[in-house]
Amino acid sequence: MSFVPEKLGYEDKRKFRYELQDYMHDAFRFDDFSGKLVLEIGCGAGIDSAEFARNGAKVVSTDLTRAGTELTRDLLKESGLPSAVIQSDAKTLPFKDEAFDGVYSFGVLHHIPDVETALAEIHRVLKPGGRVMAMLYHRDSLLYAYSIIYWRGIKDGLLGTLTPEQLVSRYSERNEGCPYTRAYTKDEAASLFSAWFRQITTEVHYNVLDLPQQRKVKVDIPDTYELGWHLIVKGTK
Repeated sequence: MSFVPEKLGYEDKRKFRYELQDYMHDAFRFDDFSGKLVLEIGCGAGIDSAEFARNGAKVVSTDLTRAGTELTRDLLKESGLPSAVIQSDAKTLPFKDEAFDGVYSFGVLHHIPDVETALAEIHRVLKPGGRVMAMLYHRDSLLYAYSIIYWRGIKDGLLGTLTPEQLVSRYSERNEGCPYTRAYTKDEAASLFSAWFRQITTEVHYNVLDLPQQRKVKVDIPDTYELGWHLIVKGTK
């Protein structure tokens, strides 16, 4: 959501993100972290770091890429919010033990093959009682079943040469050919996080499909059917 070619300002970026993914404020409750120290892993364009900050949190933003750190730093400056942005790998976080009240990661952990190492690092830097919140791609979703497996895999005939995991890696992002992407079921995600955290909860949102000429087309079905593309996992240290 950098919108570099479109040259959108912060308020337009913010409006687009939270109108498109309109469940996020209820799911993540940014205002619950007012006065607390929050780490974002994989800040991307910085919109969610800014949302925590504008709701009173003290935010440290990290991204693996130089582009992500620069975009976040620029966006926080544009929005008049404090900036503490560091380029770092999620698997080797440059922070002391038990430093943060919350760790947030949206759409990042499912791109890490050795995700257990990243979760161990999150556990290390969280204070006792601290909260982790993450979004992972949901395998039991309309987008996975129709747009990736049926359309790309069966209709286009790619399942003969690519595995479902390779199809997800190739077609889950705006730009094709991501090196690694994994989609998780609710049970898989809960099991993964329960190795380090307690009070695990999972919820499913964002009912969308990718179509040949348009991505992320919303489908008007209730979240209770749990067919959305976004799997939200929360836990406590």
